[in-house]
Amino acid sequence: MTAQKLWNKNFLLLWLGHAQSGIGNALYIVALSYLILDLTGSPKFTAITMAAAAAPYILSPLAGTIVDRIHMKRYLVIGDFVRGSLMLIICLFGAYGTLNVLMIVGVALLLGFVGLIYRPSFAVLLPRLVPQSDVGRANALNGLTGQISNLLGFSFGGVLVAWMGPISAIFINGVTFCMMAFLLMLIQFPNIHRKSSSNINVWAEVREGFQFLLSSKILFMIPIIFFFMNISYSPLEILMPLKMKALGKGPEGYGIFFAILFIGAIMVSAWISKFGKNLNTRLNTTIGLSVMALALGGVAASPNFFVCCVSSLVFGAGTSLVSTSNVTYVQTEVDESFRGRIFGIFGTVEQVGMPASLALIGFFVDIVKPEVILYTMTLLLVVVSSVWFVVNKQSANSKSLDLS
Repeated sequence: MTAQKLWNKNFLLLWLGHAQSGIGNALYIVALSYLILDLTGSPKFTAITMAAAAAPYILSPLAGTIVDRIHMKRYLVIGDFVRGSLMLIICLFGAYGTLNVLMIVGVALLLGFVGLIYRPSFAVLLPRLVPQSDVGRANALNGLTGQISNLLGFSFGGVLVAWMGPISAIFINGVTFCMMAFLLMLIQFPNIHRKSSSNINVWAEVREGFQFLLSSKILFMIPIIFFFMNISYSPLEILMPLKMKALGKGPEGYGIFFAILFIGAIMVSAWISKFGKNLNTRLNTTIGLSVMALALGGVAASPNFFVCCVSSLVFGAGTSLVSTSNVTYVQTEVDESFRGRIFGIFGTVEQVGMPASLALIGFFVDIVKPEVILYTMTLLLVVVSSVWFVVNKQSANSKSLDLS
């Protein structure tokens, strides 16, 4: 099955599913924070719960290998029904007043294991549902809905939780999982002739995936880029309250900063979704990394709130450009039989990057000024951008030599 246009029935169903599920997930994060705070009186248990949900992603390369071996539809449908049921279990125990933090951590761990297959599955599925020239636009559209969902979910999540209570918001998230399962049932998954065989040891295929990743300098650079994207973004959540205080702003300034960051990402995703046919993924990654570095330096040096907000807008734009370009590159340039494994490896790198960076920032934040940390991350992005540029130039030169 080859899609003849971007907006076909299968992609539309997947896009709608992502949109409504993204809003539910944002509501869940807000509701979970308040629910755990109500139960324990300490925000540290929220961090423990998030860590429990992320821990299974160490097995993401294995999940990616499984994606390369199976017809994924039934597993995705069942998995979303399971995730929806887990949300409803929290609501049930909460309604009867028997919910405790250990149950929530246990559910988070189960959600992590069930969710392992989704990142590589959707990354592999999307280029099969749209024309190859429109893969970049399709990724941008998914990114656009995700960013808008986050903006709406986090902006209005607190209001909704205050009005309806955290249990009701978690119930809504459970419904969105069930809706996603229903929409997946309606999607016609293409039949693919896989090179992988059930006779081959699954761990051998995991190893084969790593070997394939290491066989290309450009491909090897992509998880490194994802890692440094995470360690440049996630610490902002810790450092921005300090920066806002220095600029004479409070929590409202913090909220405006991240809202503007999302708006920058939305703007770029919208642009790519409209004009990103045959997206030049390598060039746009170079531009995006450079823009991120410039913006992060701007945040560090900003003498006032206005400059800080402009830098936030530019940083959000850069992250969207890099993320969309990298994912599109793998979906269009990597052999189909390896995509699940490659995206599985990416999943581990992304999940490890965030807690690692938060732990480092937590250690240094009492020792050095926030600006020093931000300048350090700026320098790291400059280095990564420069290495990416050199690797791509070498690749282009080697192709020119081959042609001659």
